[in-house]
Amino acid sequence: MEKVEKENKEFKKKKIKSTYYIILFVFICICALFYFLGPEYGWFLTPSYTTFRTTKAPEVGFETNLPNYPLEFISDGYKFTRITEEKNVYWVWQFTVLNKSNKRCKIMVTFKLIDENDSTISSSEGYGEAIADSTITIGGEGSIPISDLKRVSGRAWKIVYEKIYRSGFIPEGF
Repeated sequence: MEKVEKENKEFKKKKIKSTYYIILFVFICICALFYFLGPEYGWFLTPSYTTFRTTKAPEVGFETNLPNYPLEFISDGYKFTRITEEKNVYWVWQFTVLNKSNKRCKIMVTFKLIDENDSTISSSEGYGEAIADSTITIGGEGSIPISDLKRVSGRAWKIVYEKIYRSGFIPEGF
């Protein structure tokens, strides 16, 4: 009788062990399905899209003919953050600039996602006010249809500034 019970227990252990292997195999198959088909169907964003893509000085600078230009580029970057049920992809950006002047500056940045032909896919505006000799980071967000996600090949930006004079007096040559 003991021998039969021992064999029965060993059989149950083998059966449970094989059931665990089957469950593990099914789990791995489901994970592989999500990994390979998820980005295709817009279920999630891959890490290559959610990593913050940055540029820092001196790789990029302002191209201007103005002498004593009061702003200096520090860094910029963007990343994609989430997908909605409507198949839109949200993205965020930030732009850091140094105000080299001795006056406050109102700064507006228009940040654009562009394709290989330099066509704008999406743009977003951000505003900030930098005190004299300080660094400011301006940010914003936007969204694009998921179908345009693969078209994004880079970014471009436009910056507009205005010096602020508190005395009500505007100096000559401004």
